[in-house]
Amino acid sequence: PLVALFSLATGPALACDPVSVYAAASTTDALTEVARAFTAETYCEVTTVFASSSTLAKQIEAGAPATLFLSANLDWMDRIEEQGLLAPETRKDILGNDLVLVAPKDEPLDYRFADGGNLTDALGGGRLALGNPDGVPAGIYAKEALIHLGLWDGVAPHVIAGDDVRTALAWVARGEARAGIVYRTDAQISSDVIIVDALSEGSHEPVRYPIALIEAQENDTAREFLAFMSGSKASKIFARFGFTPLDTPVN
Repeated sequence: PLVALFSLATGPALACDPVSVYAAASTTDALTEVARAFTAETYCEVTTVFASSSTLAKQIEAGAPATLFLSANLDWMDRIEEQGLLAPETRKDILGNDLVLVAPKDEPLDYRFADGGNLTDALGGGRLALGNPDGVPAGIYAKEALIHLGLWDGVAPHVIAGDDVRTALAWVARGEARAGIVYRTDAQISSDVIIVDALSEGSHEPVRYPIALIEAQENDTAREFLAFMSGSKASKIFARFGFTPLDTPVN
C-alpha cells in the first residue's frame, strides 16, 4: 500500500496535541497541502498516513493510532462506526469526486461510454488498471459502473488490480496498462495520462469521502483540524485539486 508519513511544522508547536490523519490515497496531494496550511496557521504538526481506505480501516480496527479517518468509501467508515470506534457526532461527508477513464498520454484511446461500444475491443488486448474491486473504493465504484453499463463480464479478464488507486494510475502512466479507471483528481495530478471519458455518476454510487474523529485518540487539536477541513481555506485547496467540497465553509 501507499503509505507516506509527513511531519509538517513551520514554527514552534505550543499546546498542540498529536494529530494523525489516516486518509485515502486519492487525497494525498490535496490533504498534504491542507495539512501544511493548518500547520502554518496553528504551528501544530499533522502526521498523514495514506493508503487504500480498506487498508486504513483494518489498521484502525487493529488499534493503529489514528486521530482522524478520511475514507474514500462510505462502507469502510460504516464498518469503523459499527464497531463504536468513532467519536460521536463527528462524522460527516466532506468531499465528492468523479471517476474517469484514462490512457497513457502518448497512446490516446478512442472510446466513449455513451456510444455503447465494446471496451474490451478498444483495449486491443491491453490491460485495464483498477484499484482492487474487492476492497479499494475506486475499484469498487469502477466495477459497479462497468456492471451497470454491461461491460464488466467482457473486460474482467483484462483487469489488473492495484492495492490502491494511485497504483492503478502509475500503471497507466508507465504504459503498463492500456487504460485505467481512476478518480478525476488522480488524473489531474499526472502529466503522463489523459482523460478519455468520464463515467456518469448515475452508473455508480456517488463518490463521497466521509471524515470522522477516532474516539480513542481524539483531542482538542484534532477537533480544530477537523473544523479547519471544512473551512474556506481547505475547501479552496480541495477544489483546486479537483474535489467537490460538500461541507459549507465555516470561515
